[in-house]
Amino acid sequence: MTTIFVHPTDQAADAASLSLGLSRSRPGDVVVLGAGSYGPSTSGERLPLRIPVGVAVEGSGAEDCILDGEGQFEPSFDPIRAARSVVLLEDGASLAGVTVTNGGGHGIGVPLGASVTIRNCHLSRHGDHGVFVGGATQAAITNCVFEHNGLKRFAPELPRGAGARQGHHIFAEARHGQANQLLISDNTMRDCFADGIAFVCFFPEPNEVSFGARILRNTIEASERGGLLFSCSFGPCQNRYQILAVDNVLKDNQQFGLNIMTAVPLADRVPQHNHLRGLIAGNTISGSPLGLAVHGALGEAHHNRCEVTLDRNRITGCPTNAIRLVGASGAPGVASRSNALEATVCRNSLSGRVVIQAAGGPADATLEENTVSVRLRDNTGTPEQAVRVSDGPAGNTATVQDGSQAYLRTRDNLI
Repeated sequence: MTTIFVHPTDQAADAASLSLGLSRSRPGDVVVLGAGSYGPSTSGERLPLRIPVGVAVEGSGAEDCILDGEGQFEPSFDPIRAARSVVLLEDGASLAGVTVTNGGGHGIGVPLGASVTIRNCHLSRHGDHGVFVGGATQAAITNCVFEHNGLKRFAPELPRGAGARQGHHIFAEARHGQANQLLISDNTMRDCFADGIAFVCFFPEPNEVSFGARILRNTIEASERGGLLFSCSFGPCQNRYQILAVDNVLKDNQQFGLNIMTAVPLADRVPQHNHLRGLIAGNTISGSPLGLAVHGALGEAHHNRCEVTLDRNRITGCPTNAIRLVGASGAPGVASRSNALEATVCRNSLSGRVVIQAAGGPADATLEENTVSVRLRDNTGTPEQAVRVSDGPAGNTATVQDGSQAYLRTRDNLI
C-alpha cells in the first residue's frame, strides 16, 4: 500500500491536483487530500474525478477540503448517467472527509456493479442528485451531510405518468444481475427538489431484479416532495425488494414522510407479480400532509404483493393522514387487478387519521379483486373514529383481523 499526499501549494506533496494523484494510484493505495479547494480552475482537475478500483481518498475534513464541480455537467434521464458527477467511485473505492459541491449533475456517482463506501462527507448544491447509485453491488453512505440538492429542478417527461422529478439527496436504481444492496445510516439531509432518499427499479430493466435497503438513523427534513420513497417496480415483473427503515427522523417534508409504492407503471410495461417486504420501525414523522403511505399498486398493475410491518413509529402533525394503507389506486381507463397489501400496524403513537382501503380511483378505472389485510395492535392516539376502513369499489376487500383495536367501517371513498 502506498500513501499519496495531494496539496495544491505544498511543495512536499506528491501531487498538486487530485486528478494527478489518482492517476498515480493503484489498488490498495490511499490518497490523502490536504486542506484546500480542488476544481478545474483552481487546481486543474479533470472531471469527473474517477477514484480507481480499490483506492481510498481521505480528505482532511469536510470543513476545509473542497471538491468543487464549478457547474460542470447537466442532469440526465433514461438513462441517468453516473459519469455526470463531480466524483465517480469505481469498485472497491472509498471517499471520506471532503465537501463535494457545485456539480451541474450529481455530486457523487456510483456505476454498475461497484461496491463503495462514502463517509463523513458534505454534499451540497448539485443540479441533480447528491449521490446517484446506478446498480451497485453494495453501497454504504454514512455520517454525511446533504444540503440544497436538485438545484436545476429537473422534471423529466415519462412515457406515461406525471409528476416525475429528479434532484434527490440520494437516488439509487436497482439493476438486473446486481446485488443492489444499500446501507444509508446516520446522515443529515435538508432541502432538495425531490426526496431525501429514493430507491427504485426503472421501467427499462429486465424482470426478476432483487434489491435491498437498510435506512437507519437518518434525519431528513424540508424536502420539496418526501423523506423516503421506495418502489419495487416501475415496469419489470417478478422483482423482489426488502426494506428496513428504522429510527429515522422525517420532518417538514412537503408532501409525505415515507411512501412505499410497490408497483407503478411509468412506461408501456405493466408491472406484475412483484413482491416487496418491509419493516418500518421506530421512525419519527412530523409536519408533512401525509405521514406514512403504503400502496400495493398505483395505476395499471396486477398481482403485486406488499407485506409490511409498521412498528413503534411516532407520527404527528400530518393533517391528511397519519397512515394510509391502500391495496390499489386506479388510473383513468386502465385496470388494476389482484394486488394485495398485508400490514401489521402495532405499537405506533399516532396523531391523525389512519385510512385503510382496498382500492380507489377515478370512475373510469377498473379495480378488481384488490385486497388489504391489516392487524391493528396496541397503537395509541387512535380512537375508533380515527381509524377508518373501506372496501372501495365493489369487488375489492379490506379486512381487519379479529382481535384488533377498534375501527370504523364505512362505504366512503377515503383516498
